[in-house]
Amino acid sequence: MNRFSFLFLAILAATISIISCQPDGPSEPPPNPFDAIVRPEPPVPLPEPDSSSIVGIHKYILSASCAVPGCHDGSFEPDFRTVQSSYSTLVFHPVVKNDTNGSFEYRVVPFQRDQSWLYNRITTDDQTLGRMPLYDNPLTGSRLKAIEDWIDAGAPDMFGNVSTFPNTQARFTGVAAFQDFGGIEIRVDTFRNNDPFSPFGAKQGLDLTIWFAIDDDSTAIADFENSRAAFASGIDNVFTFMPTINVDAQFSPEGKLVGDYYGPGEPETFHWSVTVSTDGFPLNDFTLFRLYTNDGNHSEDFEFPRDEHPIEFKSYMAIFVVE
Repeated sequence: MNRFSFLFLAILAATISIISCQPDGPSEPPPNPFDAIVRPEPPVPLPEPDSSSIVGIHKYILSASCAVPGCHDGSFEPDFRTVQSSYSTLVFHPVVKNDTNGSFEYRVVPFQRDQSWLYNRITTDDQTLGRMPLYDNPLTGSRLKAIEDWIDAGAPDMFGNVSTFPNTQARFTGVAAFQDFGGIEIRVDTFRNNDPFSPFGAKQGLDLTIWFAIDDDSTAIADFENSRAAFASGIDNVFTFMPTINVDAQFSPEGKLVGDYYGPGEPETFHWSVTVSTDGFPLNDFTLFRLYTNDGNHSEDFEFPRDEHPIEFKSYMAIFVVE
């Protein structure tokens, strides 16, 4: 017997010995802990959602007629794939496409059907605009009433909560500055060396009147509080160069209408102004100014520009005084 045959027989004998030592029959598997769960027979049926709730509207209308391929399936807003995405892209969500008069601000405004772009889109007779859903039968009867009832009830979310109007900080929209040259008022914030973010030029020795324009989502302009302006010598210095000056608020219907020097467009309305003498401003150097105000809904004042703003915003709110 050669060496290979001997080795093969030895391995075979060892294998037989191991197998013979195993217990008879297959081993028992461990118990399955899920076998103890008692499942109801038949399954407990889920109640049908209220057709006038966002859950019911999504189930019976939005997912059935609107979230079709190529439409509101996440391809573009509003997104009707889920209840939450439907709610989030409807209630107090700004419109993108609007009517020719720009009549609507939000897709759904709780309690206000006539201000809700969604309701307009599903009831309009405008053939050019088209009634939604475009690729299905118009909503009528109980389906239309379900959306009416939901908006009239405050457009509550899936948990029954009614959304409150979003209240953001004020938004700065522009500045305009004027100097009086012998009885002729000349706008000087346009002198920015062809760069809208450069400081504007002003002449030393003449009063400078700066007008501010802001916007807010909830507070009327006339109801703003604690409006004032501050000045700083140099672009990044602290605002200790001059004492803070209260701004004059002028809330006539027209305010101060100022044309857009960036190009053709609607005139901006400015409501706050401050008049300062340029005699105390550093010559051939920058003077930065800042607006503070409060819409009455925030503990902190709105301010522009803020310390963390980029240098472009700060230089936009800066004067370069020359002789």
